[in-house]
Amino acid sequence: MCSMPGPVLHGSNPAQIGLTLLGGFSARVDGREVTLPTAKSRLLLAYLGCSPGRLHPRGRLCGLLWEDRAEEQARGSLRNALSHLRQALGEAAVIGNREAVGLQADSVASDLSRLEALCGTGGAGPREVSTLTGTFLDGIEADGQSLGDWMDFERSRCRTLAQKLLETTALETAARDLPVAIGLARDLVALDPFREPSQRLLIRLLAESGDRAMALAQFRSCRDLLRDELGILPSPQTRALAEELADDAAAEPARPLERPDDPQLSIAVLPFADADADGDGDFFAEGLADDITTELTRHRDILVIARQSSFQFKASRPDAAAQDLGARYVLTGVVRRRAERVSLSVRLLDAATGRNFWAERYERPQSELFAMQDAVVAQILAGVDAEMRQSERERALRKPPSDLNAWELFHRGLWHTYRFHPDEAERARAIFARAAELAPDFALPQAGLAYLGLVGITWRMVPDPQATMAQAIAHGRAAVDLDATSPFAQVVLGRLLTYAGQLRSAFEHLRLARDLNPSYASTYYGLGTAHLWANEPEPALFHAERALRFSPRDPLAAMFLTVQSFAHLLLESPDIAEALARRAVLMLPREIWSHLALTCALVEQDRLGDARDVIAAAKRDLSDVSLLGIRPLSAGVTPELRERVILALKSAGMS
Repeated sequence: MCSMPGPVLHGSNPAQIGLTLLGGFSARVDGREVTLPTAKSRLLLAYLGCSPGRLHPRGRLCGLLWEDRAEEQARGSLRNALSHLRQALGEAAVIGNREAVGLQADSVASDLSRLEALCGTGGAGPREVSTLTGTFLDGIEADGQSLGDWMDFERSRCRTLAQKLLETTALETAARDLPVAIGLARDLVALDPFREPSQRLLIRLLAESGDRAMALAQFRSCRDLLRDELGILPSPQTRALAEELADDAAAEPARPLERPDDPQLSIAVLPFADADADGDGDFFAEGLADDITTELTRHRDILVIARQSSFQFKASRPDAAAQDLGARYVLTGVVRRRAERVSLSVRLLDAATGRNFWAERYERPQSELFAMQDAVVAQILAGVDAEMRQSERERALRKPPSDLNAWELFHRGLWHTYRFHPDEAERARAIFARAAELAPDFALPQAGLAYLGLVGITWRMVPDPQATMAQAIAHGRAAVDLDATSPFAQVVLGRLLTYAGQLRSAFEHLRLARDLNPSYASTYYGLGTAHLWANEPEPALFHAERALRFSPRDPLAAMFLTVQSFAHLLLESPDIAEALARRAVLMLPREIWSHLALTCALVEQDRLGDARDVIAAAKRDLSDVSLLGIRPLSAGVTPELRERVILALKSAGMS
């Protein structure tokens, strides 16, 4: 129960209230059905009945149920609805104060609470299970965005719980009554035909019953559904099960599929929302989403869209994010903090079908924040089992900080760093230093300080690039010493060593980062840059293209294109190099390296006049456009490439 101002008023001896929330809505008081006069009073009772004993702020209830009304009008409507509840349920049923209201915890029983309890304890009978798998508030439609979001989330969550209960009960029943277990498995498949674990359970039970022909027919039905509706093949686990039943079952001709080189499973984690709309809470919520993104990227069969791209979207438009980013799944979340507890509601949308794949609510003490993150990641990995190899499910180990405030400070520092401005960089530096002081055993603040140096050198924001580079490399090495499993730390150090010309060591750290985090766009950008510095255009091009695939809306995507442009220049395709460089210039007009790539491409096409115009415009709009100004970054480039670029720039009038 959350803490609210003012005394909480409890009634005595409340009546026993029974709620039906699954498959429709009804309310009973001491076994007698009661009727509420308005749809909003019924929805209010349903909302409060989902968490009896918890107080809900009146302002939040007004925004949920009457978002189209002014504040005073909405509060008046809430008072009227609460009056209807008291008349129908009894005065003692409603508890609260001037700020928040709820229902007596020990007076309310619902089919939803029974479903939640059975999912935790098991032991449900088949007949009872069939009464607990209905749609949440079936037949009731929302008339506002906030209410619709809540109902969608609860419907997804209840379906997830129903799937778990059906699956558990089917397995428990199979030993003593196989036909009943098969019926439960059919109900499980009907809840979500695209969920392959459900399909596999039904196939196994049909096979155990001796009806192998029906089991194979079920496999073919599953295979055809996935092919026709989603354009994918069944997962290796499902095909292996079919092969156990008949050697040729999985080898039947199937419609050819155009399959990309990337993994079938792609996911974008959108920035989590702070339920309290608190500025500080935004950092905390986004930090949670960022960490979950990082953990997901450790699994090789998942293409995880980089946070630099996915964080440009809001959770209210997951379908648009999926389409724009090319992601099949989108994870959204809402975070609430009350005293020392954190509540996280997450929902996974399957963009291919438009359905909510699953939804769950987690509530833990703030000290168990990282365990909660791991639980979310594990749920995603289990939920999208159809697209994943079982062998890649081991959870990656990580070292949480000894001080949670340091974790929050790190994410706050990143926010300032990503502004790419000298003033913001100084703010970030102070924040990272404070985080390192609070948790000396935490690697990420040291990595953040190293990344600040990298940003300062790249964007030419520091007066002494060589001194900055030495200091940043020291921070990067300290981060890696503290936690060698941190992909962020390995990438930052690898990129700094690339600038320093220590390419062998740079490749070691960047490849280790790729092994730790196969979907991290910055890793591929770093590898692309290192290969370019080594005068290896083909692998440079490959890795820069991969970076763009993993983060198509990255704010620094222009740099990915610039690496591609230089690579095409080395591959003797200056026209392609020109086109890529022009795209990069349009995306980041104040970034010098795309201008230099464009200049070189024009010079190699003997268009010296156009090349001089590019350099003249760069000198007008940017600071320190000179060979001396780019020397700190070009010092580590192989002599052949450096001399070729410098000669082209001199031809265009750069001195």
